[in-house]
Amino acid sequence: MYTSRPSDPKTSTRQRDAERTRAALISAAQTLFSTRGFANTGVREVAELAGVNSSLVNRYFGSKQGLYRETLEQVLDIIPMLQGDRRRFGENVVSIFLGVQDAPGPLMMLILSAADPEAHATSVELLHKKAIEPLARWLGPPDAEGRAARLNILWSGFLMSWRLLPLPQLAEVRHSSTRRWLEAAIQAIVDEGES
Repeated sequence: MYTSRPSDPKTSTRQRDAERTRAALISAAQTLFSTRGFANTGVREVAELAGVNSSLVNRYFGSKQGLYRETLEQVLDIIPMLQGDRRRFGENVVSIFLGVQDAPGPLMMLILSAADPEAHATSVELLHKKAIEPLARWLGPPDAEGRAARLNILWSGFLMSWRLLPLPQLAEVRHSSTRRWLEAAIQAIVDEGES
């Protein structure tokens, strides 16, 4: 008969420390990759911001590229946006966009990855895997992937014009006709499958 041994408290503490260290590195990486870009961020800077030794980046992620992949994989998640009422999707998405503070996000990571071919390839791959594919499944036919791509274009364009290259006309977007237009444009793409 097999009996399990009591768990070693030291092992459990090490696992929690490893989880905290990984989380701290990912948080630091998100901040730096989305403000400085992949090419302008060093492993030492990420580790310093996380408050850990830089050798732990390689230990937990294998490389800076591995850290980038893991970070983007965690922050690029469209699934929560797909949980609400389908008939109010446009309103819900715009509310999410407008409710996000100036925290570093996946869009900046994606854009700023373009300077490094390997990071850019990872960004394109994960954008498709973590955003376009789940959105296309949720949208359903007809032309699910095309509609998902059009939504991505609309969102990226809006977020770039509002956050990265701010247009003065979008300063009051929370209470403007632009908000209503964006909600309607998003909803129209979603509703193409209903007709």
